[in-house]
Amino acid sequence: MLAVVFMLIIGVCPAGQKGRGSYASQNRQSVVKAMTFNIRVDTFLDILGHGWGGRKKIAADTISRNAPDVIGLQESLNRQVRYLDSALPQYACYTAGRSNGKKRGESCAILYRKDRFQLIDSGTFWFSNKPYKPGSTGWGNFTPRICSWVHLTENGSTDGFYVYNVHLDNLSQKSRARSVELLAKMVGERKTDDPFIVMGDFNMKIDNSAMKFLCKNGGGSLYPKMFDAWESVYPGQSRGTGTRHGFNGKVNGPRIDHMSVCESAKVLDIKIDRYNVNGKYPSDHFPVVATILLKNTPDAAKGYLTLENNKKLKDIQ
Repeated sequence: MLAVVFMLIIGVCPAGQKGRGSYASQNRQSVVKAMTFNIRVDTFLDILGHGWGGRKKIAADTISRNAPDVIGLQESLNRQVRYLDSALPQYACYTAGRSNGKKRGESCAILYRKDRFQLIDSGTFWFSNKPYKPGSTGWGNFTPRICSWVHLTENGSTDGFYVYNVHLDNLSQKSRARSVELLAKMVGERKTDDPFIVMGDFNMKIDNSAMKFLCKNGGGSLYPKMFDAWESVYPGQSRGTGTRHGFNGKVNGPRIDHMSVCESAKVLDIKIDRYNVNGKYPSDHFPVVATILLKNTPDAAKGYLTLENNKKLKDIQ
């Protein structure tokens, strides 16, 4: 197990950012191990060989073996979340079903180590013209698509960070493009300057125009800048990095499960976990695991939405 490191550096608040957030005001650093994991929805379609009942223990073992600090699940039904919650008592969980914002439908559940973090805030929004209406659709996504997020702080301190967990549409490029615009807008409007991690099943490869928008924003853009965690460690490497494998373990499928981090972060390590038991896989996706140094720099607060820019983006909602 990779040891979790925590470093404390006392600094000066960047000009004009006093009171905005713990990292901006205290200039702290922390190493967080994060996992994004599409666990494949529990469905009768998989009853002949790949049903949840036959792979749920492997899914729990996959998480335990990696011992991440925070996990973003996709396609997780309430009964799947309940099982993992009971099998992994070291974690607490935030979840909201995409159909009604409660227990119905797939979720983008977020698990976090309760011995290390406390939940400060959380929420879910829908990728549609009515992002706060549970079950809403639009932009070409015929099923609800959501992002769940949490704001966590280190126990006993005010050191915080945000995690955004998404599952974008698998059919509509228009939906994916509009969804990343809304996602970036929501990240930019978070309540504090604390660092952030964006993870999930984006249902598109890194060279898709929507992913390029998400990972090359900032600068003249209205949104906070972020970068792809995998590309930062293995630039240009795509062969053998597939994350969707259809239960057969192939490594050359599409890499559609991604993790992006804020401009001030540094990715120390990242891997695709292909754990299986005698050829039986926990999901039709491989999880991605990254070790990330979250930190604040004087420039980290740049790029947030101003009131004037926010007015220009009203058409997104």
